[in-house]
Amino acid sequence: METLRITMDSARLTPIIDLPATLRDREVEVVVRSKVEKPKDRPPDSERKCMMGALSQYANPALRELEKEAWAQAAVEKYLEKMKNGDA
Repeated sequence: METLRITMDSARLTPIIDLPATLRDREVEVVVRSKVEKPKDRPPDSERKCMMGALSQYANPALRELEKEAWAQAAVEKYLEKMKNGDA
C-alpha cells in the first residue's frame, strides 16, 4: 500500500481540519493512504465463530488425564535433575 507522509505547519491545515489545541501552532506530520478493506472471502466480524474446539478432531481422549499434570511433572523433573547435579 502506498503511503504519503508530509511534515507541514499546522496553520495550513486549520482551514481544512479542526485540529485539537495541542496540535495548533506547530509542525505536524500528515499521513495519507487508502482505506484498507477487508478481504471479500472473509466473513464479517459479527459472523465469525470462536476457534475454541477447532482442533478437537485431533484430540486423544486417552491422553487427556495425563495432560492435566504434564507441565507440573515436567517442572518437577527438571528441577530435581538440577538439584542432583548441584546446579540449583
